[in-house]
Amino acid sequence: VHIMDMITGDIIVSLDQPRTYAMYFSPDADLLCTWEQYTVSKTVPAGTPNFNIWKVADGSCVYSAINKKVNGWRPDWLNGTSVCGKLVGHSVHFFTGNDFQFNWTHFKVTNPEIVSPNPKPPHKIACFIRGSRGGPASVRIFEFPKFNTEDVLAHKSFFKADTVTIRWNNRGTELLVTAAVDVDTTGESYYGEQSLHYMSCSGETAIVQLPKKGPIYDAAWSPISNQFCAVFGFMPAKACLFNSKCQKLFEFGPTPKNECYFNPHGNLLILAGFGNLRGNIEVWDCSRNSQVNQFTAPDTTYLEWCSDGEHFVTATTAPRLRVNNGYKLWNYTGGLLQTINIPNELNGVCWQPTPAGTYPAPLVKLVASKSLSTQISASKPASYVPPHARGKPSSAAAKPMDSGLSAEQRDVVQMAKYLLNDSAAQPTQSTSQISEDDKKIKNLRKKLQAIEKLKKQLNDGKQLEKNQLEKLSSENLIIEELAKLGISV
Repeated sequence: VHIMDMITGDIIVSLDQPRTYAMYFSPDADLLCTWEQYTVSKTVPAGTPNFNIWKVADGSCVYSAINKKVNGWRPDWLNGTSVCGKLVGHSVHFFTGNDFQFNWTHFKVTNPEIVSPNPKPPHKIACFIRGSRGGPASVRIFEFPKFNTEDVLAHKSFFKADTVTIRWNNRGTELLVTAAVDVDTTGESYYGEQSLHYMSCSGETAIVQLPKKGPIYDAAWSPISNQFCAVFGFMPAKACLFNSKCQKLFEFGPTPKNECYFNPHGNLLILAGFGNLRGNIEVWDCSRNSQVNQFTAPDTTYLEWCSDGEHFVTATTAPRLRVNNGYKLWNYTGGLLQTINIPNELNGVCWQPTPAGTYPAPLVKLVASKSLSTQISASKPASYVPPHARGKPSSAAAKPMDSGLSAEQRDVVQMAKYLLNDSAAQPTQSTSQISEDDKKIKNLRKKLQAIEKLKKQLNDGKQLEKNQLEKLSSENLIIEELAKLGISV
């Protein structure tokens, strides 16, 4: 693990931790927390400490402990303070002044599983407590450091909650809880059963009523903290904007999507379909509730907005995908700006943080209506016309086949048409719409892959032929050709 000064580019300190799986800086950047897989051996049957906290200045270890599970490994600092909270066994210990030898105070709540501090003072702590002996699970909000039963600010019980995800708004006054069980007792969903709940530090709680059955894929607060977005329902999924009273403000149409991202200023929203979907990205103007642009980024495993609120990055990373790794830079108006391909595995991508207020909120520019309508219509499948009615102005051919179906049945038909259109469109795109530059890039990449194989054979001690050595010598020329075509290697 190498810690680098981003201004000078110098390595401040290096840590001999080759098995590190996750890392996290303290808010003041004085400490680095690392976690690696828990292991045992014959000599150390109890296992060695796999969670460590290091001083950035000199690389000394100030705290070590065993943390078997990756869930809950990360300590949380209360914003603007030196108070740090860490889940230790079945309790939460709080440390102050970066002194981890003595815990200053601890939770007086039995068996908290998830602990989440709010992002701004006055400091509040939300904790999830799993149900036991047939009792309900619950999420409770406390004001730090008052953790007695009578000090609970808000309380919400769940009879269906094996796990929860807690999302605070930026003000630290309200939160969303996505509760999930692994098994759907109704048998309607393979992904279990989810519900979305709202809680506030003033004691208000509510169930967010979603207008479509199915999984809850994602939820996110606007950075302005006055509204939130939820993506839900069987495919094609729906998305809605809600205000802080859980009243629906706007409903986005059904399309294949499962993630949502507000830009840092809260005036733009990305709705995306990643994972087992083909990577469709919709950009929406939150003030006008109108679509600004639409792109496609296949095989995306990660997306993050830049702090200027205009650009964002998508990436294909390991271990989710181990082939075609790389990242792409986008502008919400102009689309793809640059593609960086990584020959080996790419483990992560992130923007360098900037202080709040560095960039003003971007003035949202609408893409020319003709261009956007062309993109949207290209993504929609054409209506099916039976063979006997083709070429005839028949009323039967013009009549929608799904006019007598329910809303849910129409959604299923629309998703089936979308998938069929996608599979039919792929060969056409790959054969007739690939430019000459794309063909050159593809051929040059094949040559580089062949050179990499030859390098490996040479390192293994294999004797290469004359023509194979000539291929090795052409590597720099191929890289230069790719650079001319805008591809970095």
